Amino acid sequence: MKLEPSQKTLKAQLRKGMREKRAALDEHQRHSHDAAINRLLLEYAEQTTPAVIAAFRAFDGEPDIEPALKLLERRGATLALPVLSSAPGKLAITMRHWYSGGEMAANRFGIEEPVNSAEIRLVDIDLVLVPLVAWDESGGRLGMGASFYDRLFQPFEHMARPVRLGVAYQLQKTERVPTEPWDIRLHGVLTEQGRTNCADRA
Repeated sequence: MKLEPSQKTLKAQLRKGMREKRAALDEHQRHSHDAAINRLLLEYAEQTTPAVIAAFRAFDGEPDIEPALKLLERRGATLALPVLSSAPGKLAITMRHWYSGGEMAANRFGIEEPVNSAEIRLVDIDLVLVPLVAWDESGGRLGMGASFYDRLFQPFEHMARPVRLGVAYQLQKTERVPTEPWDIRLHGVLTEQGRTNCADRA
């Protein structure tokens, strides 16, 4: 009897392929895509006026949204970045205040995070900009496999706030992301080609 690939295997295969595609972007393409994503993010923020925004630092070829974040900070938004913290039996992330010029240090994965800054509770955040490896139109999201964001969002799974907005390149879109019961869907995804509203396609 032929066995179907497990969800874990399917995720690993998709993750490998998408990371390779993302890494293959040349410098000109990446610069152009990032500029478009920053512009569209600023437009979205102008329309929705989030007061508190959680974001991420670009890593492993992810879009660099720092130019837009710095401008949003100057416009009065409070910003937060994920910080690794110890949880019973596993690592987790919390969101902590980030501001231009604040002290930063690399975590165990080499990602910079704020040092000695105040924690910002998810309930107080309006918009979370979520990194990802692959996405689909129903809000399916494939991350790096640690389930940090799924555990973070789990208590808010059926809530409209904070808005869970994935940020990625269009080439990371796939027909269907393999999902499991604990995977939390995105409300939308922002790429260089625009914003996809996933809430009505799940």
